[in-house]
Amino acid sequence: MKLKNLILCSLLLLIYSQLAYSATAPAVPDTSASDEIQLLIDVSGSMKQNDPQNQRIEASKLFINLLPDNSKVSLWLFAEKSSLLLHSDAVDANWKKQAIKETANIHSKGLFTHIENAIETALSDGFTGNGKKHLILLTDGIVDISKDIMVSADSRERVLSEWIPKLQQKNIKVDTIALSDQADKELLYQLAYDTGGWTESAVSAEQLQRVFLKMLLKAAPKDNLPLVGNRFVVDKNIKEFSILAFKKPDSAPSKLFSPDQKIIDKHTALSNVSWLETATYDLITVKQPAEGEWRLDADADPDNQVMIMTDLKMQIAEVPTFIAQTEALPLKLSFTEQDKLINHADFLGLLTLIANLDKQPPVTIAIDKKQPGYFTMQFTQLTAGNHQVIIQADGKTFKREIIREFSVVSEAVKLETEIDTDKRSVTFNVLPDLAMLDSSSLVISTTISRTETPAQTVIMPENQGKWSITIDKFPLGTETLVNFDIQAKGLDGKALSPLLKPVRINDSFFSTTTNATTDETDKEAKKPGDHDTQAEGSAEHDDTDLANSETTSDEKTNAEPTDWLEVGGIVALVNILFLVGGYLIFRAVKKATLARQTAILERLS
Repeated sequence: MKLKNLILCSLLLLIYSQLAYSATAPAVPDTSASDEIQLLIDVSGSMKQNDPQNQRIEASKLFINLLPDNSKVSLWLFAEKSSLLLHSDAVDANWKKQAIKETANIHSKGLFTHIENAIETALSDGFTGNGKKHLILLTDGIVDISKDIMVSADSRERVLSEWIPKLQQKNIKVDTIALSDQADKELLYQLAYDTGGWTESAVSAEQLQRVFLKMLLKAAPKDNLPLVGNRFVVDKNIKEFSILAFKKPDSAPSKLFSPDQKIIDKHTALSNVSWLETATYDLITVKQPAEGEWRLDADADPDNQVMIMTDLKMQIAEVPTFIAQTEALPLKLSFTEQDKLINHADFLGLLTLIANLDKQPPVTIAIDKKQPGYFTMQFTQLTAGNHQVIIQADGKTFKREIIREFSVVSEAVKLETEIDTDKRSVTFNVLPDLAMLDSSSLVISTTISRTETPAQTVIMPENQGKWSITIDKFPLGTETLVNFDIQAKGLDGKALSPLLKPVRINDSFFSTTTNATTDETDKEAKKPGDHDTQAEGSAEHDDTDLANSETTSDEKTNAEPTDWLEVGGIVALVNILFLVGGYLIFRAVKKATLARQTAILERLS
């Protein structure tokens, strides 16, 4: 008995030591959580007119060069069918070199523009991990899969009613690029809006590189330094920086000046510098750069970037890409060291954060007193259209920058939601703005989809100036997506497609009912009748149990008697170990956090 007790205590001590270690040990990276990016490039024959110089090749090269390491990526070519051009489960420098060579196979020989097949292929053969998922779609045309226009129209409708819900269920954001005025911009906008992605129009093929850059930075944001007057400041926390400098056809060769005024150009032979020169941009990477102010001697361009690798990061909570005109844009920022939140008051006191919306006078972002380590603010009364917000942080010895774009959508229709928790039903009421829309032309359809269930599209009936639909019978533990498709005309007779955000319906909509159902289930499980039956069943087995007890009585008699004093001592010891172990873990974590943040302050000072 004493030996068993000794072993038990030893095991408990070992468990506590492991807990204390794991509380301070670095986390093992989860490779399944890598970002996943699928790029779909239109190679139909119309690209010969809209991209005669095949700028898609150079744009794809830039895209590949800027992909984050270890990300999962696929690049597809699509026309009447889709084919895989290149793929990697973990992007690295060697893969990039080979992938850039493969971009020479981007062509303009396809017959049709089968967008539905492209989306289906990317979903069936990609997006297998747990990280963020982005699908980037570049096209210059409309859904075109047959000489029969109705066959193509049916395919387009399936994209809206079937494939958008599937994309939503997999949390895939679709970023779309229209390369010509002939592109189906309405479809591309709907794909982006309903999935929380972004949409762009490239006026010319020459703009593709900048658009690809923007889309990639939305899919995989990078840490940036402010570039002001072609100057930027490198601090000791920066392990590497990459400058993307766009240039004009007649521009002089770019140069880079280090803090000690040494000149670096494409001919400079330094082991820590790599220089990629193309006709339209330079990509300059410097590893282990010297601290101080660097200067770029090149054309000033609003799309130039200084991207960095650093453990000291400014983080921002996700900024929605689309918001309604009546909504506010929230900003929530923090700083991390090796992905751990910094909430040291002395560190936060050194920081000044400003937000610049559309180049208006900057606004200071204040420390959130209720959430230590965070800075929060919000923009209100926003006008309809696209906007850009630039957040800059000045930590006295370091600087950081974040740029985000978002779109404010005017509300030509409003959505009211009525929830019946008892019946687990939801009623949606759509009310049009009669100052903007001709209500007689309004047609509203809803697409209702659940996981692994075919989507159902229903036309909403009109009743006294509002369009309503009630959806009921939501099973516990399920999630339902409701999408809205609205076709209308403005008062001037022009066709319009007002937008409503998709709605996700899950148990949180019916929390009261869920609790009640759970209580009722417990009652059903514990009916008095059931209890009595169980008691009767026990009585029937009394004789058998008695016989068994008589059979084993001699064995129990010979067994060692229980030392209750010793058992009580073990219980007390276990409780003491719990208290001491918990205290030691708390002390270890707190000490490690304080030491880490103090070291940061020392480095920055």
